[in-house]
Amino acid sequence: MKYAFAFISFTLLLWNCTARNEEDQYGTDDPCETAAVSYSQDVSVILSANCTSCHNDSNPTAGLSLEGHTNASTSALGGALMNRVQRPNGDPLLMPPYGQLSECDQAKLRKWVNEGALDN
Repeated sequence: MKYAFAFISFTLLLWNCTARNEEDQYGTDDPCETAAVSYSQDVSVILSANCTSCHNDSNPTAGLSLEGHTNASTSALGGALMNRVQRPNGDPLLMPPYGQLSECDQAKLRKWVNEGALDN
């Protein structure tokens, strides 16, 4: 009887700890989802927010436009896009010039490039 009580107590304690684990109950809240990166939903948003104010069709700084899929994919597949956004802070060639993109944005761009910079 003493062992049965200890076993039941231990089981309830263990179950209670697991049941109160929010990650087990609700999953993780990872805001950086890279499983299904697309140009229209992810990449164009990143480029519009960080790049196309300078690198656009009207005024392509350094002769580079990242406006539209064709321009963005050409830069991406040629290596220039990731070369510039992955440089360390303080590097004069880092883009955008105000500081690195977030790790999440870099991961999304990297995934898109590695999958062929599709227009999806």
